[in-house]
Amino acid sequence: MALQTPAANPALASLQDIQTPVEIGLWPIAYGYWILIVIAFVSSIAILVYLNKRRKHNAAKRAALVELAELDLKAANYIANVSAVLKRAAMSYCQRDLVASLSGSAWHKWLSQQVKQPPTELCELLSLSFQREPLTESQAITLKQCAEQWLKNALPLSTPKTTSIGLSNMEAK
Repeated sequence: MALQTPAANPALASLQDIQTPVEIGLWPIAYGYWILIVIAFVSSIAILVYLNKRRKHNAAKRAALVELAELDLKAANYIANVSAVLKRAAMSYCQRDLVASLSGSAWHKWLSQQVKQPPTELCELLSLSFQREPLTESQAITLKQCAEQWLKNALPLSTPKTTSIGLSNMEAK
């Protein structure tokens, strides 16, 4: 069969070439993509706000760890300095009147109540503050490590675990 030309066949003269559809553009974006963009934007803002609040909430803990690291191990009042750092850090997370007045065994009990495993070695070393002999270098290093461990485990205090009634009971014992 021979190829027919439009002149030979009048029906072929009325046909046109195949036209391809117009390419689909990127804009406007479909509604589903707009929803995904909004969800991604809102969730990223929420994550940034959460991280900022968390960073601010842990600022006292970080400052206490830095201050503890800067203390001189050979200072005569090293034990009192460590206790002061612990007390200031604790007061940053709970009511001042609950912690500021604590000393001696009541302070040690309060420190022990804030963590799952009571820091007996920390309390023992803190109780040596009024001894004649200063701490040995190994005791000072151990005190520093115990205090760092307490700061890392206990802070930030989620809720004050000791009420004023509990404190008066501790002091009575």
